[in-house]
Amino acid sequence: MNEVFDIARHLGSDAVYPCALATLVKVEGSSYRRRGARRLIEADGPAIGAISGGCLESDIDVHALQLISSTSTSILKTYDTTSENDILWGVGTGCHGIVHVLIEKLKECPPWAHAVQRVKIHRNSVTLQTRWAQRPGGEAVLGTSLAMGESPDATTLLDQVVLPPRRLVIFGAGDDAIPLNGLANQLGWETKIFDPRPAFATKSRFSGADSVECQPAEIAASRIDWDDRTVAVIMTHHYRFDLPLLKTLLPLNLPYLGLLGPKQRGERLIADAGFSTGDITLHSPVGLDLGGDGAEAIALAIISEIQAHLNERPATPLRERQQPIHDH
Repeated sequence: MNEVFDIARHLGSDAVYPCALATLVKVEGSSYRRRGARRLIEADGPAIGAISGGCLESDIDVHALQLISSTSTSILKTYDTTSENDILWGVGTGCHGIVHVLIEKLKECPPWAHAVQRVKIHRNSVTLQTRWAQRPGGEAVLGTSLAMGESPDATTLLDQVVLPPRRLVIFGAGDDAIPLNGLANQLGWETKIFDPRPAFATKSRFSGADSVECQPAEIAASRIDWDDRTVAVIMTHHYRFDLPLLKTLLPLNLPYLGLLGPKQRGERLIADAGFSTGDITLHSPVGLDLGGDGAEAIALAIISEIQAHLNERPATPLRERQQPIHDH
């Protein structure tokens, strides 16, 4: 859903209009993306967001550009990939599902775009509704707006709750924190970096971070407005920095808290902080057992564990999963 923030920000510019917004409104069977995936198409300029893994986008873009230059306000496109012949004669997604994509023309900035931008600023939530009506002889499609309550009988709804981005707080600005920050940014997460050493806590080392602060470990954690979408990783490599951080962070019961370093070191830190391992939830050592070596591999292991934990997934191979990948 991260593309919705980029799309909303882009819609704030008058230069993009007229443009078209494509929304995945309905899925039957399997699909690459979940309902609510969106893509913004301009008459001149790069598209933002994706509906699939790249197999449907070119066709969607063609129809979106035709819509922009027409007198129509919206269209509904259906892609059926359930037939094996589709691999040869169709779009060849290989997803074996039917996806319905609403494409609507936008002539000015819609109110929901401003609301979505405020979600990121104030870290609240907003519900978007995409409506289309079932009528004899076809579907009369409508569009996206802020939630307006229950739907009339003749209207089908896609309700999409837009939550603030995940936020990763990294305590420690060593070289191994750089790829961790980079991977989090690629996922659309906000990142904040803290380190008491001025030579390490510089914006030039973490260009994608939302903030980089040089703060003593004793007060760094108090600089964050913690919420249920904010997680933290302690990776200062210094016992004297890790201890006060743990004393502050452990009682907060964060959705995820990780500690870099050997297991025995973590156990000693927990005890010195005045806790027992049975009373707290701490990922120590932080990360999944993926193998590999170096800062980039460690960052991948950490990000993978956070992603799996927050989504309540076991981090096992998908070939072993008996249920659909997406819970529609």
